[in-house]
Amino acid sequence: MIARSAIKALAIIALTVVVAGVSAADPKRVFILHSFGPAFADAYAKQLRSELDRQLPGRLELYEDWLVSARFGTAKEETAFASYLQVLFADHPIDLVITIGAPAARFVAHNRHILFTATPELLTDVEQRRLSDLYLTANDTAVPISVSIPTILDNILRVLPQTGNIAIVIGSSPIEKYWATQIRNSLQPLSDRLTVTWLSDLSFDDLLKRASTLPPRSAILYFALSQVVPGISLDEDLALARLHAAANAPMFSIMDPYLGKGIVGGPLISEEELSRKTVDLAVRILQGEHAGEMRVPAVQFAAPQFDWRELQRWHIRESDLPPGSIIRFRGPTAWEQYRWAIVVIVVFILLQTTLIGALLYERRRRRSLEMEAHRRLSELARMNRRSAVGELSASLAHEVFQPLTSAMSNADAAELIVPPNLTELKEILSDVKRDVGRASEVIAGLRRLLAKAPAVLKELDLNELVREVFKFLATPAAERRVELAMDLDPRAPRVRGDRTQIQQVILNLVLNAVEAVAMTATAKRQIVGRTLVLDATFVEVSISDSGPGIAMDKIKDVFEPFFTSKEGGMGMGLAIARSIVESHGGSIVAENIPDGGALFRLRLRIAKGT
Repeated sequence: MIARSAIKALAIIALTVVVAGVSAADPKRVFILHSFGPAFADAYAKQLRSELDRQLPGRLELYEDWLVSARFGTAKEETAFASYLQVLFADHPIDLVITIGAPAARFVAHNRHILFTATPELLTDVEQRRLSDLYLTANDTAVPISVSIPTILDNILRVLPQTGNIAIVIGSSPIEKYWATQIRNSLQPLSDRLTVTWLSDLSFDDLLKRASTLPPRSAILYFALSQVVPGISLDEDLALARLHAAANAPMFSIMDPYLGKGIVGGPLISEEELSRKTVDLAVRILQGEHAGEMRVPAVQFAAPQFDWRELQRWHIRESDLPPGSIIRFRGPTAWEQYRWAIVVIVVFILLQTTLIGALLYERRRRRSLEMEAHRRLSELARMNRRSAVGELSASLAHEVFQPLTSAMSNADAAELIVPPNLTELKEILSDVKRDVGRASEVIAGLRRLLAKAPAVLKELDLNELVREVFKFLATPAAERRVELAMDLDPRAPRVRGDRTQIQQVILNLVLNAVEAVAMTATAKRQIVGRTLVLDATFVEVSISDSGPGIAMDKIKDVFEPFFTSKEGGMGMGLAIARSIVESHGGSIVAENIPDGGALFRLRLRIAKGT
């Protein structure tokens, strides 16, 4: 008996578990009733559907319908629609009714006696002031909204303080007439500041025309447009887009789904918050909680939000927005839009800057080296001059001693003659002065040649420079039985340069020629210096000799540093000469004369104006 009782108990428990499992697997039926057509205020419904399906996956049967009778507000259509729903759900009991908007909530309340008598109802998107008119039962709850028309008007006047006209866009259905009354009441305290343009009771085409011709300093308050408006698009988004394109004034509204579709923004009802609270209550009711015991506070305006594009279009400054405002749809910054291009350009500029800096540094370094090289070249040239003078020291001593001796002899003669013949004394003294002057000139020339001084560019008579050098070297050349001759261009060519440096070049060329001729045994022992104006730009100085010439395999090297054919020579004379000539913008070449001997051509620029 005990065993039989135990078996019965186990069977009952198993049956209970199976029934409970079947019951738990039964889907929940939810009926959503909209106040207007499917394309109007559907963004909120989409959020509801998506969130309910996410939280109740596979356990939900969702039905939707639209209260078309709300467009007309007559009892005849409402009764017919109630009868249709009664028949539709006679064999499919509903677990929860969700109404969107006040017209749908009122319809359910008026027809509760034949529809959903025991079904809990969840009212949403209903202004909290209207809840008392909707006959809530103990089995009903609501997620109301709190719409403050004065807050919206204050936002418009804050953002656009020069506003003098408010255009109200609203339909003419019963619910829209209710809101029209609320708007009129809210505008009453502002009657001395604002005029009101009502864009209601118009066809949609007429509404667009009026919106495009509003007076200056106007603003549009878009409240609602139901399908009752003649000629309106079946899709509210399309209707709003057409209105936005036609309007000549900024638009404002009360719900955040319109942000990004043409309104400027401000304090808005958050449909995300409304949807979240609605779904939360719906899930709790479907899980067994009693609807009448649930109460939630009304959804208030969220923090002000504004469309950055509309702010730009209507020249509204961000500083005029309420504190804590959120800016949405802001265009990407140049950094965000062209980040990689900017990075590449910046890197390129940095590399270019680095390269330019390196080039400038290298240029400065090169300039410094060139200056140092020039300084050393000048020093070397001075040493070269001293060397040349050293070779001429014996001749110089003779050249200086001779006029001094002559001066001394004349002075002795003056002592013997004075005082008898004063006329002859004057002649003797004149000779003394001439000879002493000659000695002074020799010494001054020597000092100039040995002087260490910076280059001084002046306009020079090239014929005179050649004469001075040939005169200076006349005695040393004669001692070596070398004849010096000159063939100077009578056009007196003038050049611009440093007197000492150009004289040094000519001096080196003539000295080299003297040494070359002195080593030959030919009867003709001659050096000729010539000047010749080549054209309007250049003049040439040539030094030719009757010496042995230059070896053909060496002629290309004569101007290279340290190249010399003289025993004990430094090999720098001609190298220095070329550097000096090139620094003056000229050129120098060496060649052999077919009849024998060497020829050096020195080409210099003619001074401008000569």
